[in-house]
Amino acid sequence: MTSASNEAKTVFNYNGDVPVIFSFTKAATSDWTIFGDYPGVINCRGTLNTGADEASLTYGTAAAAANSTTGTAVGSTSGTLLNITSGKITRVPPYYLLEQATGEIMLVLSETAANNATSTLTVKRGVLGTTAASITASDTLSIMNCIIWGASTTGLITGTFLPLTSTDSQGIFGTTGN
Repeated sequence: MTSASNEAKTVFNYNGDVPVIFSFTKAATSDWTIFGDYPGVINCRGTLNTGADEASLTYGTAAAAANSTTGTAVGSTSGTLLNITSGKITRVPPYYLLEQATGEIMLVLSETAANNATSTLTVKRGVLGTTAASITASDTLSIMNCIIWGASTTGLITGTFLPLTSTDSQGIFGTTGN
């Protein structure tokens, strides 16, 4: 038998927003929804018209691209311009990007070519209590207000999500000793 240890846990600092309830008709496998009124969503859940959970939810993604001037790393921890490629999902600034390898969240303020696969983004780094980290070419970036519905069933989907705060300086994660 092993003994339990006191581990620090990450918790969500609930900011008073209430869960959002939504419904839409899914037309095809891997259809997506853009929650344009919110810069980001978490804890998104959907139920298919059959009553089954829509279990294959993912964020839309883009890949960081090499800086055309230097050809190397996309951005240091203080850089505010970020090149992307493979951004196949419609994007509506402002929205949050999650750098999957480091956990850094960035607020996208504008784009040079919104809705194109390749664009240059103006970002605010290390928001929502995260820490800015180095970004390199090909790093995966999650578009946090775009949800891809991957299950093969189509039709009515209803669900809920928690909206991320639009106050980007507010930390959303904290730790507790229990």
